[in-house]
Amino acid sequence: MKPDELKNRTILFFGKPRAFNQDELKYQLHTLHVNIASEYYSDVSYIVEGRLITPYEQDELDRLYEKGLKEKFIDIDALEQALIDNIDDNLLLMSLKLSHDKERLLSYIKNSKISDTLFLKLIKLYDWQGEGFFENDDNRDVTAALISRFYENIERNHNVQYATLGLMHLVEQSNDEALIEAISTLAPIKKSFVDSSLYPIVLAIAKNNSTPTSTLKLLVQKCTTEMKKIIALKENLDKDVQEMLFVLNDDEVNRALCQNPDLDIELAKKLQDRYSDIIAESIKLDDTFFELFFHKTPAHLAKNNTLTREMQEKLLSLNKQEVTAALATNESINENLAEEILLLSDDEINFSLFSNEMVKEDDLREAYLHEKNYLSLAGNQKTPVDILRKLSYEGDIEVIKALCKNPSTPIDILYEFRLDQRLTRLVNENKAFTEHIKTENIGWKD
Repeated sequence: MKPDELKNRTILFFGKPRAFNQDELKYQLHTLHVNIASEYYSDVSYIVEGRLITPYEQDELDRLYEKGLKEKFIDIDALEQALIDNIDDNLLLMSLKLSHDKERLLSYIKNSKISDTLFLKLIKLYDWQGEGFFENDDNRDVTAALISRFYENIERNHNVQYATLGLMHLVEQSNDEALIEAISTLAPIKKSFVDSSLYPIVLAIAKNNSTPTSTLKLLVQKCTTEMKKIIALKENLDKDVQEMLFVLNDDEVNRALCQNPDLDIELAKKLQDRYSDIIAESIKLDDTFFELFFHKTPAHLAKNNTLTREMQEKLLSLNKQEVTAALATNESINENLAEEILLLSDDEINFSLFSNEMVKEDDLREAYLHEKNYLSLAGNQKTPVDILRKLSYEGDIEVIKALCKNPSTPIDILYEFRLDQRLTRLVNENKAFTEHIKTENIGWKD
């Protein structure tokens, strides 16, 4: 039903509204010049079946239906949705601001039919009375409405809307910038810097890649050093936020900033004298930066995952054991270059190389012929499954521990390892194993 279908019509209403209270329903009907009849007559366009219908009303509904008026019957949900579609968000917000009508604001916040956009605007108007999310009945209802509306699979997580951790999980799972920004501005969040129970919510906001720049700027001004370090490491971190962190002149924060691949070029130039090794490993390289770090700190540069094939070859041509060993650990190493490194027959370098997923399968099979390579192979996700099975029969505990951590280790072997108390924790932390458990639905919850 569209709002225009209601305009200037007469309705006969039975029962109670669902999304609105009685007064708000009448007000919204009035905006469309809808007349509410007390009994049926020929001008009645719609017969509305609400909730909590009395026995008398039910008898009257049945009589009208049997009278052949079924085409005029509409459900309360259809009526209320049409009324909500007719609401002018800006007029409603202005009215609520001017009237300070708390009860009306609460009724809209708890109205599940309004749009998410309107909801987020309304919740910013709510006065928390200087108290926390669950410290009084109204605050609890508002918080529950927020979590219930946006929490994924809320039906599988009973009562999560009444727990502080529910807000934390909501932020963690969201990629909605508007939602995260709205939560970050709620008055109780300001208490997070003195109330440790709220800290996980702010931490989740800091970590979320969808947190808007405006929110990050506010956090940088107030948050702990640990949180500033988390922000400093974020992907695509805005240049202005990076600058805010830099001017703090905090060594720990600067180190984190230098680990960010998206470090601003101008800041990189300012930081390079003190943190060249960290920047060389982390920054997204271009020819200029490569040439700079090639001469200054080649071993650290060799660990950078954005090295091109030509850059890798140039580093290898230095013939320095430390640089070659670093290249061997690089996850983006070119396969043919890895072959060249293997020909050097350096056991220490090969130990790193056989842990690298970029090494060809034939080379990994060749490596299995030598026991000294077992530990590296056991931790490599690209090691062929048949070799992983063979390695599981080895008695070396370090090899077994590496297999426990390896997502490519067959599930049946992980089940066997899990029976050993020394290995239980390692297996339970294996992502492939935990995903298998969830898939099989064996007592694990999301």
